[in-house]
Amino acid sequence: MTAAAHTSGTVARLVGGTLVGRDDLPVTGLATVAEAGPGQLTFIGDLVNANRWAASKAGTAVVTKGIAVPGHDPATRALIEVESADLAMIPVLELYFRGDPLPEPGIAPGAHVHPTATVDPTARIAAGAAVGARARVGAGASLHPNAVLYEDAEVGERSIVHAGAVIRERCVVGRNCIVGAGAVLGGDGFGYRASADGRSVLRIPHLGNVVLEDGVEVGSGTMIDRGKFGATRIGAGTKIDNLCQIGHNVVIGRMCMISGHCGIAGSTQVGDGVQMGGGVGIAPHMRIGSGARIAARAAVMNEIPAGETWGGYPAQEIRLALREEAALRKIAEHAKPLLKLLKNQ
Repeated sequence: MTAAAHTSGTVARLVGGTLVGRDDLPVTGLATVAEAGPGQLTFIGDLVNANRWAASKAGTAVVTKGIAVPGHDPATRALIEVESADLAMIPVLELYFRGDPLPEPGIAPGAHVHPTATVDPTARIAAGAAVGARARVGAGASLHPNAVLYEDAEVGERSIVHAGAVIRERCVVGRNCIVGAGAVLGGDGFGYRASADGRSVLRIPHLGNVVLEDGVEVGSGTMIDRGKFGATRIGAGTKIDNLCQIGHNVVIGRMCMISGHCGIAGSTQVGDGVQMGGGVGIAPHMRIGSGARIAARAAVMNEIPAGETWGGYPAQEIRLALREEAALRKIAEHAKPLLKLLKNQ
């Protein structure tokens, strides 16, 4: 059955939801609550969108159980109740997702593949892509235009390297990974020392590499520096957003979520399942325990124990950070009358 043939009833069965309303409404596309038109489906995961339902033109909505939806008319519309609208969104989106565009199978004219490189016959190498000496490209892997693999680099099965991304020498991309456009894996670490006479700055060579384990995704413009001696390693299933900087010899665990503009300085160790909001900065040689959560824009200058939530500048346990913020606001509220009192003395 094509996506265009789906109805409120078939979507309810797909997500295992409870249908409240009609089961025959067409579902020809997806949109937000505010923008959806007739025949489209939307998602309600909070009270803000629930209160928009009455004015929405959408016929069907997937809604998280327990959220009251005012103005719903089951005679004309359909709600599909699920445990989590966010999770139910995934199979529904997959109905309409045609997949990322990929290069044609094989090595395109205009691609540059070194004679000593190994490229699986099922791989896709676009025009302008370059594969260096002794590099390896696995089965079903894709290199988009102007993607570059340096010598001895490796891209695993079914992984995708988008346009302009660079995989430097000896770096390894595992299976089912995605490397975003313009990302660089394996650039030099930021390592310098003053010379003995203090008149120049000496560059420290970095001999290691970067290893992405299976299922890692790296966003566009993100830079991951190679290790000084060993590997900078990103654990299986971890997702790194756009425009992040990962320093040399950082080790990130499995299933971490790292939002855009985060910077992690060299030799930091991040446990499994860590979540970082946008713009987090972490000082070098830190340890972040498994399951820790770090609020956006936090500046981490101390080790974070497993499972704790930290925030602030500098970062601390979130309850302390919030108390500090509240205290500063109170100071600001009383500053003017205090200054006036001092002036009148």
